[in-house]
Amino acid sequence: MEFSRQGGARPPTPGNRRREIPAMRARRDLVLRLVAVATGVSLRALTRDKRDASQVMLARHMAMYLLHVVFSCPLTGVGRLFNRDRTTAAYACQRIEDRRDDPAFDAFLHDLELAVSALDSAVQIRTKQEQVTRDDNPCADETKSLPSALAPGGRWAC
Repeated sequence: MEFSRQGGARPPTPGNRRREIPAMRARRDLVLRLVAVATGVSLRALTRDKRDASQVMLARHMAMYLLHVVFSCPLTGVGRLFNRDRTTAAYACQRIEDRRDDPAFDAFLHDLELAVSALDSAVQIRTKQEQVTRDDNPCADETKSLPSALAPGGRWAC
């Protein structure tokens, strides 16, 4: 089957999608939850695969925009994370940029950007601290083969 797109790229289908990076998927979830709380749109509505009311679309576009701007996620990646095409992600970002001319909307989005950045930093710091704690544990490598009583936190832990 021939494709008339430039470069012969195939449209995204489950069979030819690249694997999502787990960190970016976690960031998408963080952004979606924050946007859901901030806008009052349910998380379920934000992740639906169909066209929705303008309020839901605006909230979804805000989430796409935040992923693209705050985390420098390429539009192709943003589209993939939302099960949409790259051009849909580009349209969403352009639409949000156009709305930023409104000072109230701009302030609201700026606050969301700060919140997303702060929450992501907090999650990364906590993850690094947990990694350091695991690295400092002299029994870390042996815990997989030890009985539960000898594992860290167990009855006879080292």
